[in-house]
Amino acid sequence: MNVICDIDGVVYRGDQLVQGSDLALGRLTRAGIGLWFATNNSTKTPEMVSARITEMTGVDVPPESIITSSEAAVGMLEDGEWPVMVLGSEGITSALERAGIEVTDDPTDARALLVGLDFDLSYGRLARASDAVRAGARFIATNTDPTYPVAGGLLPGGGSMVAAVQTTTGVGPEVAGKPHAPMRALLRSRGIGEAWVIGDRIDTDVALARAEPDWRSILVLSGVTGDGQASGADHVVPDLSAAVDLVLAGGPTVPISVP
Repeated sequence: MNVICDIDGVVYRGDQLVQGSDLALGRLTRAGIGLWFATNNSTKTPEMVSARITEMTGVDVPPESIITSSEAAVGMLEDGEWPVMVLGSEGITSALERAGIEVTDDPTDARALLVGLDFDLSYGRLARASDAVRAGARFIATNTDPTYPVAGGLLPGGGSMVAAVQTTTGVGPEVAGKPHAPMRALLRSRGIGEAWVIGDRIDTDVALARAEPDWRSILVLSGVTGDGQASGADHVVPDLSAAVDLVLAGGPTVPISVP
């Protein structure tokens, strides 16, 4: 059995640990459950993510267990679709570097545009990215998450940057991250078979599980989804601790919800 766990809004929100998530991850690892982390957050490398989870929870999480939307997006590129322009952060540029793919800031030279959450977004960078798409660059989004959960609430997510390019150009993106096929293929390539998917988004985490016949979903309410919102999840629980209770118990026969 495997667990595919989201991170932002599930393990932590910004610099604040979700209460009990450290103990919950420890219980999973001690039980010998295959633990994987699938994130649409494209700002960090797998090494950065694993170090942060390990530091915040005390649970040793190897980089090989982290699957990012940046990796899925780079995997979509075909021969000749470079150099690539990036409207995003280190997670994307690092994934391109590892794949040996050249990056450019010249819109007329770019053969593809990769867009994700960008903390250094500027008008000039947005304009150049839009020019690249108008010039024929393939438009790939790491994800279309509209928000990004932090300790104080919600910030604009990668989807807001994607929407800006789409609105400016009239061209829609191909999407790499959860719940889309490139991310599912990347997870399957790690040998993940039957799995629980734990996450805080209906349109990414729950939809990811619904797209695969042997994956079941547990929606947690510690992130962006509030109590009372329609879910379609197999189970709805308050947080990661309660999700792990379900996993270790084998799951109830009837989905539960939070009153």
